[in-house]
Parts: sequence; structure tokens; C-alpha cells
Amino acid sequence: MKRFGVPNILSYPKAEYRAGTQNWGIAQDPDGFMYFANNLGLLRFDGLNWNLYNDSFTSNVRSVCIDEDGIIYIGLDEDFGIFDPNSPEGPVFKSLLDKLPEDIPETDVIWKIYDTQYGIVFQSYQYLFIYNDDEIDIIKPQKAFYYSFYINNRLFFHEPGVGLYEYINGFVNKVPWADELKDHEIQSIVSFFENHLLIGTAQSGWFEYKNGELKKWDVPANTQTENDVLYCGIKLDGNHLAIGTILNGLIIANSDGEIIQRLNLNNGLQNNTILSLCNDRSGNLWLGLDNGIDYIELNSPISYTSRSENIGTGYCAVIHNNLLYLGTNQGLFTKKFSAVGQDNTEVFKMIPGTEGQVWSLKVLNGQLLCGHNLGTFAINEREARQISDEPGLWTFIQLKDQPDYAIGGTFNGLVLFHFENNQWKFQTKTKGFSESSRFLSEDKDGNIWVSHGAKGVFRVTLNAQRDSATDVKLYGRNEGLPLDLMNILLKFDNTWHISTVDGLYLYNGETDRFEKNKYLINLFAPKNRLKYVEKDIRGNYWYIAENEVGVLHKNDDTSYTKITTPFQQLRNKLVREWEFLYVFDLNNVFFATENGFADYSSRIVTSYNQPFKCFITQVDVPNIDTVVYPKEEGLEPIKFPYQKNAFRFKFSAPFYQNPEQLEFSYFIDNYSDSWSPWSNDNYRDLTNLPENDYIFRVKARNSFGIESNEAQFSFIITPPWHRSKTAVYIYIFIVFIFVLILAWFINRRFEKSKQKERNKHEKALRKREKEFKDQSLIAEKEIIRLKNEKLEAQKLSLDKELANQTLSIVNKNKFLMKINEELKRVSHETSDGAVKSKMAILKKRIDKEIDNQNQNQIFESYFEEVHADFFERLKDKFPHLSPKDLRLCAYIRMNMSTKEIATLLNISDRGVEISRYRLRKKLNLSRETNLSTFLLNL
Repeated sequence: MKRFGVPNILSYPKAEYRAGTQNWGIAQDPDGFMYFANNLGLLRFDGLNWNLYNDSFTSNVRSVCIDEDGIIYIGLDEDFGIFDPNSPEGPVFKSLLDKLPEDIPETDVIWKIYDTQYGIVFQSYQYLFIYNDDEIDIIKPQKAFYYSFYINNRLFFHEPGVGLYEYINGFVNKVPWADELKDHEIQSIVSFFENHLLIGTAQSGWFEYKNGELKKWDVPANTQTENDVLYCGIKLDGNHLAIGTILNGLIIANSDGEIIQRLNLNNGLQNNTILSLCNDRSGNLWLGLDNGIDYIELNSPISYTSRSENIGTGYCAVIHNNLLYLGTNQGLFTKKFSAVGQDNTEVFKMIPGTEGQVWSLKVLNGQLLCGHNLGTFAINEREARQISDEPGLWTFIQLKDQPDYAIGGTFNGLVLFHFENNQWKFQTKTKGFSESSRFLSEDKDGNIWVSHGAKGVFRVTLNAQRDSATDVKLYGRNEGLPLDLMNILLKFDNTWHISTVDGLYLYNGETDRFEKNKYLINLFAPKNRLKYVEKDIRGNYWYIAENEVGVLHKNDDTSYTKITTPFQQLRNKLVREWEFLYVFDLNNVFFATENGFADYSSRIVTSYNQPFKCFITQVDVPNIDTVVYPKEEGLEPIKFPYQKNAFRFKFSAPFYQNPEQLEFSYFIDNYSDSWSPWSNDNYRDLTNLPENDYIFRVKARNSFGIESNEAQFSFIITPPWHRSKTAVYIYIFIVFIFVLILAWFINRRFEKSKQKERNKHEKALRKREKEFKDQSLIAEKEIIRLKNEKLEAQKLSLDKELANQTLSIVNKNKFLMKINEELKRVSHETSDGAVKSKMAILKKRIDKEIDNQNQNQIFESYFEEVHADFFERLKDKFPHLSPKDLRLCAYIRMNMSTKEIATLLNISDRGVEISRYRLRKKLNLSRETNLSTFLLNL
């Protein structure tokens, strides 16, 4: 870690991150995003954008911890739990209070959270909660906890007035050697190696536990800590200690307690009270301040002069007699310099009399000369003596053949200096040449070469006394240079070259022209003009080009390796067109910047090839008032409507060194022809995309030229309604219907034609059929007539047979009745009982024969055969008729007389009349209705 200057500090004030002032805790997730426990919520920083989450929190966020799986745990006032920023429902906080028993009424403020081997530990003043396997174990203090600490897989917690305790496998053990600290407020515990602890207290600074013994850590860092009041501390990479104080900012010390850096409000921090510290995976340090957030690039080999020293814009530098001199636009500043280590308590002080623009510093013959806007000064330690008032002394060169003489280039010509009595003195202004002479060199013939930024390159030949120019020649485009302007004279070893927009040119005395030096052009291969080159004692070339800073490192085989990565952060900090570097040794290379000077040390080794990720953080879809937060890959593409589609893709890469140099390039599948040019814009707008499946891809490139992975977001633009699948189906259906209608129409015409032919044919057939039908009707009528005649004949035959049968029955009954009468008469006349008995028997048999049931059935069957369904119709209409009534109806239908009916029914004529009368009543016949006619028509 560097001692000179201060590391690069990026400040993020409240106005930038737009949240509360105080930041109590800091954590980094596996993707590289930084989280801050802020008074107004949980802050997330992705390197370019700040997001504040506070909608689901009930109080201030006091602590934050992220485990190796990326799960975020936060502690609040009276609450603690898990925060998920990527939930489908949006960022959400899940409290763990429901897992506590009912006898825990409140949790108090959760000040510390640790990811330990025992689970996630939440610590408040009243409780220690250990969350593991969805359950919470609770540890209560004897009085009250102050703070807890997790060091070397050991969990400590401190109770003021009681002692220091350690939690081991479910048991709480008092630390026996820490009784001396029981009345102190322990703020921090760190460890540099096993069985070693540094215990920081608020009142008495640091104590060291080593080899079983606890004692005060008697080192310079502890003395400063006691004065500044310790609040927090963590171990840094390389066995360094970062100490956050309440009164005076940050102290960085090594394991021996030597102060390496002191950073406070005066030299770069926003605030002197540091509430939290976090060493990120790149080895750099985040500070949560009482008002703001700071980021410190501790692992960078480049440091800067402190802005508190307010030395202005840098132009030149030199180290002489263990003093570092810095020439700026405000004057010449100096302080002690040691290659071993710097005393950061000493600040640069201006040398009196040098107020104003300092253009150059050169040590000639052991004396330091200063080219100034007011003239030339000889510098002796911390004193300045003006030796020339010729204004605007740009630079000096010592003459090769006459080292007691030096030529100075001024705003309007050359001046001559002479070294006598061990000091430089102004001798004269050179006559015959009055051009601005910022860049000077001397060739082997003693000619002075001057490059002028707007006119070209001058060769000035001086007289023997060096006080006058005998010949001046201007070289430009006609002498081989690509342009007359923008030419810079640079020295390479014992030669000099002209750096142009087209490379390096070397003067050829034989042709009196400038020619390209292809070897140097290929060696440097700068992206644009070389501005400054200096060679160190090991043969390495340090250079500044238009858009590049680097070093050509000389290898053992005399080849060169170009190194530019460590200097990327300097590109936008150098003084344009006044670039300057000064090589003191490999660990101290100074670059003039717009705000002072940067110092590079090759002793600080850092990795510039660390992988980092790029993320699509948000997709805004304004036309449908939707915001999409892309999550992991592999999800189904999201569909968006075609109408007025517009997107803003926001992306970022959590890389925090030189974030202003972070660049992005994107590619859209099914849309882009190639990756877009690299740009600092971290968003891309797309509008009116045609319907298709798309994948938006984006990657980042950091200031060291390292590219990230690709972030992807898949989405689909659905076609407009008239080109949608539904519309296609409708179109197909319409075409299908049209084809059907057309086919129907064609078929109909065809059918009509066929029908016409068919009708014609059918008409002929009908005519023939009519003829056949007429003939058939005639034949059928004849057949029917014959059938009717046959049936009539059969009916007549049956009627006759029925009549004959009936007459036969009537005659038989008449005969039997006469016999019966004779028997009755004879029975009355005889007195023989036997005869009477026999005659009675005969009479009964005759009566039985007259009423013979079989005879009646035969009559009925014949009657039914002749008069089909007569009885059925009669029964349907008059169901109450008796069998005797039915026979009477049949006899009447046969038009039989009363006497004949009486004979058949074996009753008197009077009985028949009575039966007819009763029958009429049952048939509901009026007197006017003839009974025989009614029955015949039935």
C-alpha cells in the first residue's frame, strides 16, 4: 500500500444516492452489487445507478449481511429478516419475527449481522438470534450486549461491566483473559494471524492478544486512534488495518502499527465520522459515513497529491536533494521526499517568490533551475533566486560541447545562461530568432532545433558566442513532415524525433528532410500522437500519447513489452497539450494532472484481469406503463404488443474502479448486423420493432480493457392484429369459406344444368309415368271393382249363411218351444208322476238347448266375420253394454223382427220391446232416431 499522496477516492454524497445521511452497514453480493444499510432504507449500487428500497420496511435499516448464496439479511429497529430484491412481486422484505416465541415482546435495534458456521447471527442490545434451518435460537445477556464480532470462525459478544464471551457449539463461554476489557466499549476485533487478536475500544484504543497475553498495543496507529476515537475497524488485504474513527476520518496501518495513510475531510473524504467499513472483492475499501459514502482504491499503484494541499494544476516535477518539487499553475511547491516511506503529516509548501505559472524544472550542474512565467529562478532548498526576468521560460537544454552554457526557450525566442562560481547566471537574449520555443534540442553540429505547435520545426544556427542566430530554417510539409502544425520535439537517448499526427519522424541531414522512423512507430504503436517520452535507468520507455499512457518495459532479450492497463485511470486526468511525466525510480513515476500530480509505483501489484459481470437491470416499456426487472436466464421470453412498441433497456456492470470509463456494447438477435460501438451510455432505446423473437445482448468493458460476460433479455414482439395468428386463421377461414362458396356456386350452376337436363328427362318420364299410372289406375280400378264384387259376393254369401244360420236357430227354437209347450200341456194333463218327472227333465233340456252358449258364440263369430269390428266399435263408444245388449244390437242390425229376436233370446215379444227400450236409453237415442238405422251406420 502506497504512502505517498492519497489513493483515488470517489465520493457519493447524499444528493447523488438520494437517501439518508447515515450508512450503518455495507455488504457486497456474489454478483458484485454493493448494499448499504441507510437511515431511509436499503441502498443498492451497481457502479452507475443507485436504488433505494424502503417500501416494505417498517423502520430504519441498521445492518446488512449477504451470505455466499446471495441471500440478503437486514436488521431494522425492532425487526429483522430476509430481503429479496428480485421477487416476481417486486422487492420484498420477509420478517423473521413470526419464528420467535411469544415471550419475546420486542427485539430492539439489530446492529450486527454475521454469516457464521452456526447460522445467520442477528445481534441487538437485548438478544442474540441465531437463525438456522428455519429456526431461531436465542441467547440473552446478563445485562445487555454491546456489540458482537465474528473473527476467524469465532463468534464473540461483549457485555460492558460483565465481560467478553465466546459462543462455541451452542454454549456461551466467558473469555478468561479479557477481564481487563469488561468496562470498555469494544468497537472492533480483528486478527492478522491465528491465535492473534486486536481488540479496539472506544476509550483506550487497541489491545493486542498474543501468546496468551493481553496488553495495550503500543504503536503509532493506536496513539492516533485514541485521539480520534475508534468506531469501527477491519482487516485489509496484505495485513493492513483500516480504522474508522468518529473525529478524524480513516487511519490505515500495517500489522506493525505504522500509519500508512490518514484520510479525512481535509484530503478527500466527505465526512470525518466513519460508521461502517467494507473491503470488497477487488481489495478496495468502502466507507459508510455519517453523511455520505466514499470509495477508496487501496489496491491501485497510483496515488495523488491531496486536494487539501491545493497546489493547483501540475506542469513539472523533480526530486533534488531529498526534496520533491512540484511546479504548478500556482507556483513551486516542495516537501521532503524519501524513497523508503513518506511522512504524510508534512504538507507541500510554496517556495516564496515563485507564485505564478511554473513551466519547467531542470537540474543542471547540480543546481535546480525553474522556468517560470515571470522568468528564470535558481532554487536552493526552499529558497528561490530569480536569475532572469525574461518572461515565459519554457525549458532548458545544456550545450553538449560547452556544458557551462545552457539555452532556454521562452515565449519569444532563446536566452543564454552561463554557469560560473557554482551558480547559473543569465547572460543574454539570443538575437535573430523570436519564435516561441517550448521544445528544444541540440544536434551533433550544435544547431538548436525548436518545434512550434502552429508553424513547424525550426533549425537555428547560432554564432560562436551563442548570442545570435546566424541562420534560421523552417521545416514543414515540404520537408517531409505530414503537417506544419501539431509537431512536438521529443528526445530519444542521444537523438531527437518529431512526433506528428502520422508518427515519429527523424531528421536526415544528407537529404535535409524528415523521414518516418518505422521502428519506433512499430515499437510504440500509439493510438495517436506521442506527447511525452522519458527513458529510465533500466531502459524502459515511459510515454504519454494522445489517448494512451504506458511504459515499454525492456525485457532480458532486449525486446519490449507494452504496458498500459495500470494507467487507464489517468487518461482523463492529464493536462491536455501540457502532458508531463517524471521518472525518479520504478516505484516513483510522477504524472502531471489537472489537480496536482499522480504517483505510480510498480511495487504495488494488482490484478487487472478480474472477471466482472454485466446486468440488464431494468426494461422500461412506457407505452403500456410497464417496468420489467430481468432475472436469471432460461425464463420464457416476455411478449409485448406490436402497437407503438418502445423500450428503454438499462444496464450496468458492478465495476467500481474508474466507473466513468466503463463502456457498453449491445447486439440484438434478429435485428442487429453487428455489435454496437463501445459507448459510455448505460441505456439503449428501441422503438417500432417489427414482430419477431428478439434477444437483447449487452456486455461491458472496463477501463483496463477487460470485457464482461453477456447479459441477455429475451422478448417477443407480437404481430399486429391483422398479422397475428388469429388473423391468419381468420384469413384461412375466410378463404376456405370463399372457396366453399365458389365451389358451391360452380356446383350450383352445374347442378342447375344437370337439374335442367334432369327435369327435362323427368318431364318425359313423368309423361310416360302418367300414361303408365293412368293405365295402372284403370287396371287397379278394375281389380278393386272385381275385389269389391268378390267381397260383396262373399258378404252376401256370409249374410245369407248368417241369415240361414239365424233362421235355422229361430226355427229350431220355435220347434223346441212348441215341443216345450206340448210337454207343458201334457204334463198338466197327466197325473202320472213318473211321466211328469221325465217331462220336466225334457223341458229343462229343451230350455237349455234354447239358451245354448255355444250357439250364441257361433252366431257372434259369424256376425263378426260379416260385420268386422262392429262389437269393438260398439264397446268403445258404449262400454256399459252387457253381452245380451250386444246380441240384441246384432239382431237389430240384421233387421230381424221382434218375434224372431224373441225366439232367439227365448223371451216374449213384450220382453223384446222392453229390451229395445232399455237399449235405446243406454245408447242415449232420442225417439226420432231409428235404432236399426243407428246400428247400421255405426
